Amino acid sequence: MRFIHSISLMCCILLAGQPNAAGKLKSTKVPRFDVAVAKSVAYLQANHEEFIERDKTLAAYALLKAGVDAKDAIVAEGIKIARERAEAGSYSGYDHIYLAGVDAMLLADSGDPEAFIVGLQNIARYVESAQRADGSWSDGPQQPGDVSMSQYGVLALWAAKRVGCDVSPGAFDRAASFYLGGRNNDGGWGYRPGTTSGPGAGKSTHNMTLAGAGTVAVSRTMLHGPKGYRAKASAEDPKKFGVLAKAEADDPNVGKTGSVYPDYSPKNSAGNLDDSVGRGISWSNARFQPVSTAAHKIYFYYALERASALADLKEGWYTTYGDGLLSLQESDGSFKTHSSATVGTSLAILYFVRSTQQILDKQYSGGVMMGGRDASALFGDKKKKKDIGPLDELLAAMEDADLDKLDVSADDLVEKIQFGSKEDLIGQIDLLKRLLDHPDATNRQAAFFALGRTGDFSLIPLILKGLRDPNVGVNSEALQALRYISRKPRGFGLKVDPLDGPATSSEAQKVVRANAWRTKAYRTWHGWYASVRPYKELDGLDALELLSTGGGKR
Repeated sequence: MRFIHSISLMCCILLAGQPNAAGKLKSTKVPRFDVAVAKSVAYLQANHEEFIERDKTLAAYALLKAGVDAKDAIVAEGIKIARERAEAGSYSGYDHIYLAGVDAMLLADSGDPEAFIVGLQNIARYVESAQRADGSWSDGPQQPGDVSMSQYGVLALWAAKRVGCDVSPGAFDRAASFYLGGRNNDGGWGYRPGTTSGPGAGKSTHNMTLAGAGTVAVSRTMLHGPKGYRAKASAEDPKKFGVLAKAEADDPNVGKTGSVYPDYSPKNSAGNLDDSVGRGISWSNARFQPVSTAAHKIYFYYALERASALADLKEGWYTTYGDGLLSLQESDGSFKTHSSATVGTSLAILYFVRSTQQILDKQYSGGVMMGGRDASALFGDKKKKKDIGPLDELLAAMEDADLDKLDVSADDLVEKIQFGSKEDLIGQIDLLKRLLDHPDATNRQAAFFALGRTGDFSLIPLILKGLRDPNVGVNSEALQALRYISRKPRGFGLKVDPLDGPATSSEAQKVVRANAWRTKAYRTWHGWYASVRPYKELDGLDALELLSTGGGKR
């Protein structure tokens, strides 16, 4: 593997004659991810003449979502190919549904979807006609439905519907039934449900499980509205982490969060769909793997981005898995995967720029883009602040504000909690749980510290969550809390500091080191708890996984 070396390298690439990359790309709000996207965009632009026909529309879509202008030669060529194919209705062969899905997304998100409405309606009609009786799609009439291709069938219909095409609600409902009926007992999905065909030989895999969860979530969004969607803060209300940017919203559906089909009665309830999505995400998180090891490595991240956006996951996943993806980037800016470097690089861009989140923000919140986190989310920072009052006042203030307003140091905060009585802490458990999702990493550190000092064994599933937090200080505090509650002071030999190791000034190497620590720590402690948890937890690991990922009560 090769890694991003410096900002200056990015600048050299951008200045090397790539007309549509410099100065126009959307920011991820994470500087190291911005560098990765710029390098990937430059790679696609420098190698576009080598693209095979099948990959041109996907590359154009990735460039468009990254902020490259629709008039750019590569993007324009992709749009032309998609339009001609859509208007001719010429979809056939193994890739027919994949191509239809990518074409539909490209045309729908082109900025002028009305110009392509005829082609998009053709795609919708074709995809609906190709849907099998069980709600799936496949590469041929003799093959069982497959989770991956069915994903792109649903994506095609979603794209067509959100720009006003006629799409039957039953198509989404049938697709949801296929996924719910084809899910494995462990909560994940295999490639072709009910068979041993393909990767995993019928067993759940990361790629298929995230594809399944994301596709069910699309159906949920269409049939019942987006799960827990909240309009993001306006540009006039900047937050500590990230910069908010407001885009124009001329879509008449903006702000509407209910079902797209208010007169249709779905066979699949929102609760059943949410449960299926949650179980799938929990399956993946229980097998925490920020650096993909699959043959189709980068496919995993794009499926994760879609599932995470549609399932309304709490923040933290984006940076943690994004750092894992970052470690797979080649020195030339590409991301290699089983299909091709063009496909891998395009899918990586779609993850980093949060392609699905862009769609949701435009349609449901008036175009307000969500703020992200910069490098301080991983490495943190310390500020000198002053002391405040009693423990209960401290915790209450932490809930309502960040520590900048409290004006206390992290050391003072820990001392205040450490010398507060155990009874005081136990009485504040509900508040401490809420602080685990606070945007200020110092607040999260303090909450994990305090939960550990309660000595409450039942809190371990929640504390496990801290081992995957994007901030290494939080990781350390969660580990210490687990050691305290479990009475294992050596903690299976894991180092307290995720960055402990040979000296390095490379941010990329620190990211790799932190991710390796997180993977090992989570798997080790998750495995231990699974072997000692109380017998009364009769639902296997589902309850543990849901709690530790924030997928339980919201």
